[in-house]
Amino acid sequence: MAQGGAALADGLHEALHSLLRARLRTVLGLAGISIGIAAVIAMISTGEIATAEARKKFEAAGTDMLSIRKSEDMPESVSIGFEDAMDVAHLLPAVAEAAPRIEVGGPVLYAGSQLRVNNVQGVSGSFMAVNRLRLAAGRFVSDLDRGRYFAVVGYEAAEAMRRAGAGEVVGRTLEIGEWLYTVIGALEDTPESYALPYSVNANRSVFVPIATARRVEPHRSVELVIARSAPGVHHAEAARDIRAYFAERTPGLVVRVTSAEQLIERMEAQLGIMTLLLGAVGSISLIVGGIGVMNVMLISVTERRREIGVRRAIGATQGNIQTQFLLEALILTLSGGIVGILLGNGATWGLCDYFEWEFFASPTSVVVGVGVSSAIGLFFGFQPAWQASRLDPIVALQGE
Repeated sequence: MAQGGAALADGLHEALHSLLRARLRTVLGLAGISIGIAAVIAMISTGEIATAEARKKFEAAGTDMLSIRKSEDMPESVSIGFEDAMDVAHLLPAVAEAAPRIEVGGPVLYAGSQLRVNNVQGVSGSFMAVNRLRLAAGRFVSDLDRGRYFAVVGYEAAEAMRRAGAGEVVGRTLEIGEWLYTVIGALEDTPESYALPYSVNANRSVFVPIATARRVEPHRSVELVIARSAPGVHHAEAARDIRAYFAERTPGLVVRVTSAEQLIERMEAQLGIMTLLLGAVGSISLIVGGIGVMNVMLISVTERRREIGVRRAIGATQGNIQTQFLLEALILTLSGGIVGILLGNGATWGLCDYFEWEFFASPTSVVVGVGVSSAIGLFFGFQPAWQASRLDPIVALQGE
């Protein structure tokens, strides 16, 4: 054991001495491995951080969100009943809150000027709480506003009214289709969340009481029910209860329930595949770096034939020579791995700073950096080490 340890220590000393003696060759080999490791780490880390950021957006919107729609293959004559949609949160323990929505057509005008409004939504009083909207002024529509011609404007709709001379928007009158509505509230700026299984588009919408929307356009049915599952209830259980509820209330009706958790699972699976693909692309540069290490070591063997011959002549075994060159390759690639980890995490930090993401050092990337660099050192260093150990000492001493 003592002799083996001493031989390893001698081999390590000789390896370090040889690498320091050929600084330019060492730096070139180090650069190839460093760039390859940095590319892999940056891509893997960026993929993991992007996945974490996407999950954060989902969680900010609420992972308990559910969207309920009529299945696409249902005939137009079958629809979600208005009263059924209004009562779902009261009758189902698995549902904490629910807010049905009806989309209303027609242009929106203020003082004769048409506003750039995407849609008019007939909603229940719970719509604001379910979607976590915030009021800038006034109040939101209530279930007590049945049949009242009240409206709440989104942030951009309110700004359009001010540009048209409204000043304070609450109390002003909007013309929607053939009807006049009194503005009773205005919403704060609400960025659209693409993490939700539906679109609210609150900033460019006008919200009216759902009962009023049904009176104005009685042919329109509930196209969406937005719900939140009760605390502790799994989204699959809530979806099962909701489907059974609507099927019982309206025979033959099949509803499609999409949860935020389902979207998160799909998103993470897709981003996981993307991260693997990015890592695979980055691995190409690793292979190139490994080939560079092999070339460096082969050149080293050629240039040091006389040195190898001298060492063999004074008693070094083939194993000693092979160990020395393997150690050189390992030191070179591990050093490149450490530099690559620093460069890769630095590049990832720069991307996170640019996209305003929260940076964290991926443990996977560090393991990959150390493990892959070691594997490259052994794999690409074996052939030069084997070749060096097989040199005939007499031939090596005779010439270059």
